[in-house]
Amino acid sequence: DLTTAEVYVAAVLAQDINLMNVFRAGGDFHGAIARLVFGLECEPDDVSKFYPTQRQAAKAVTFGIMYGAGAHKISDQVTKDSGSYFSIQEAQEVINDYFYQFKDLKKWLELCREFIEANAFIYSTFGRKRRLENVKSSDKGIASHEVRSGINFLVQSVASDINLSGAIDMQNYIKRHDLKSRIFALVHDSVLAEVPEHEVDHYCKKLKEFMQLDRGVYISGSPIGCEFDISEDYSNGKFEKKYSQLL
Repeated sequence: DLTTAEVYVAAVLAQDINLMNVFRAGGDFHGAIARLVFGLECEPDDVSKFYPTQRQAAKAVTFGIMYGAGAHKISDQVTKDSGSYFSIQEAQEVINDYFYQFKDLKKWLELCREFIEANAFIYSTFGRKRRLENVKSSDKGIASHEVRSGINFLVQSVASDINLSGAIDMQNYIKRHDLKSRIFALVHDSVLAEVPEHEVDHYCKKLKEFMQLDRGVYISGSPIGCEFDISEDYSNGKFEKKYSQLL
């Protein structure tokens, strides 16, 4: 499963240095975002302990902007996830502070919105075209939703294509080396496979290599995140202790 893939893609497409540097720094991604946005005086990995609501707010904004979420939506999401009331005014302040830190991301989102509104389509980095004819609708709600769909397409489709490319490379590797592993499904930015126990270590190592290749959407010094869940089947949980070196 690719981790924070959509945000990673957006950081590269927007060429937002500050956001890319958060990936380069490693550690708790959402903690690092919260530390920047709120000016917290602690290490990113300590944010979840001392400032859980701020971390949740930063996380909600990070993912929400990909879907065009406004202050009302962010307020509801943070209140629900944190268990503490987070006002609409607080949410708007976080959004403003977020874009103050990540100005190039905001500019990119605005440029994408303008292009979609003018042309009623958009191309992804990998050349996929999304037609967005409803952007011309007289219904502002429908038109606004179409713009959000287009921006969402830009990041989701690229993350999916990175995942697809890695899976294709892995499948070719399996065939060349006559492995018994079998990839049987791709879901968004994850790969599902049946792998004999004696091939697990090797399979995970090679798949991670393929997923983290530079395919044109890449942060130097910080390849896209890739995590593995391993279990006997899909109902028995994960072998976190047995394969802790991979997780």
